[in-house]
Amino acid sequence: MYRSFPHERKFFKDSVTGVDIVKLTAFPTINIKLYFHVNAFTTDSKTLVFQSYKENTRTSGINLFKVNIDGTELTQLTDAPEAGSPVVSPDGKWLYYICHGELRRVSMADGAEEIINHIDNIQPSDALSANTAGSTINASMSPDGLVYITDCTLKNGKRAILRYTTDGKNADIIFESHSITHTQIEPGEAKTIAFQHGPDDKHRNIWLMSEFGENVRPLEFPYGNGHWMWLGKTKRIMSNMETQCKGIMVMGEMDEKPEMIADDQLYWHAASSYYGEWIISDTNWPDNGLFLINTKS
Repeated sequence: MYRSFPHERKFFKDSVTGVDIVKLTAFPTINIKLYFHVNAFTTDSKTLVFQSYKENTRTSGINLFKVNIDGTELTQLTDAPEAGSPVVSPDGKWLYYICHGELRRVSMADGAEEIINHIDNIQPSDALSANTAGSTINASMSPDGLVYITDCTLKNGKRAILRYTTDGKNADIIFESHSITHTQIEPGEAKTIAFQHGPDDKHRNIWLMSEFGENVRPLEFPYGNGHWMWLGKTKRIMSNMETQCKGIMVMGEMDEKPEMIADDQLYWHAASSYYGEWIISDTNWPDNGLFLINTKS
């Protein structure tokens, strides 16, 4: 499904800061940006992908759209019964997603679609649960675009991590457990996968394993609030902290202890720049706005 629509953009100026704002969507259904650690942009940062509910009902499915950052070229990319775990390929040419265990890709240029491979026994998502059940929003790709990782729910009720190669040669369940979310492949060498599990009795909830699901071990990083990602290509992980720590900490597996980057308030969702020099985060309880933080200074 490659269908263009008239733009829906609207322009605003923030009354407090004077910042110019472009509203990209206006159709009266729910539109959702991809999760903060998932690549939604083409390489030139001029086009992004988002999820859009098909209708305002409890049983609505979700389609994937692209739009330019100026609001032009609003285009529907999918019309599948389930379009979960979307991620834009590192070269910006493809949108990859999962549908009932199938890894599919859609050309960002012309909408040509391919089925890459399939894994059996994946529990399909059910409408409004599409972000949290069968296929999730937590897709990740290796920097060469050859490996696609996501987590899912299996038909036996367990959570699992799936690994596909985009050449169609491999499709495997590499890890199963009762609690898996936020699965992310390390964006530099892609030899390590991080995922959320727990927390355990030491309040650790970030775990690591090899790219093939071996050597599963915790990162010695307690009290993360569940909103975390790789800090660019530094091989370190940044996480917003629970209220007892209140701030943003960063840690690599070889570090003795986490490093506090900011400790002045309760940051909520933080995202890293490509090389890990910058962090941007919102805040909560109270909402004090968005903060841009330099990790070196």
